[in-house]
Amino acid sequence: MVLFFLPHAGGSAKSYCSFKRYLPRSLTVVPMEIAGRSTRSNEPLFKEISDCCRDLIERHGEQMAAEEYAIFGHSMGTLLTCELVRQAREKGLPEPVHVFLSGRCSADEDVTIFSADEETPDSDIMEFFFSKELFPQPAAGAEELMAMITPILCTDVRMADKYRLTPRQFRFNCDVTVIYGREDEMLKGYDMHGWQRMTAGKCSVYEFSGAHFYYQEHKEEICRIIAEKITENF
Repeated sequence: MVLFFLPHAGGSAKSYCSFKRYLPRSLTVVPMEIAGRSTRSNEPLFKEISDCCRDLIERHGEQMAAEEYAIFGHSMGTLLTCELVRQAREKGLPEPVHVFLSGRCSADEDVTIFSADEETPDSDIMEFFFSKELFPQPAAGAEELMAMITPILCTDVRMADKYRLTPRQFRFNCDVTVIYGREDEMLKGYDMHGWQRMTAGKCSVYEFSGAHFYYQEHKEEICRIIAEKITENF
């Protein structure tokens, strides 16, 4: 069984490296790397969720076809999960046995943090993330690091902001598990059970203490949930 991980805005495959120590050894953990960051930093950034997922299927489609798999996506990663499975279905590829959707309300909710076009300056996007504690304030002397991270995060935010998917367009055929932090400012006013609309299977919801990156404090518990849910499919 393969467990694919899909990153949050501004994240990379490295975001999930520490999960592996808490997961069963029988799981093959594969963090998917998106163009423009980390090991793929020499490639241009994608500006559309659909293009991003098309590229991921080209890279991982053979593995998706060869082995049963599940997917874990956090924040923007939940949208990538939806689109990836939608495109997999179109191509006749096998679909996941389970999906884990973390830190975001349902893909059909009308959520727009910023204008989807290029009108919002990068500086405004970064300040929003700093003020909501969604991204750490840069330390003194970190200008070079911030210059590298800013275009990635801002491009991802714009890409996620303009993506919508309704139950009429797509629904998962498998059970889904929704996980989030109760102090997450991004989720105020949203019902996380809304993900039930996006699946023909069951939707289980788990709440943890913490904000948007709640999972940093609860990795062992979350990995236990992942293992239990995957086991239920066998």
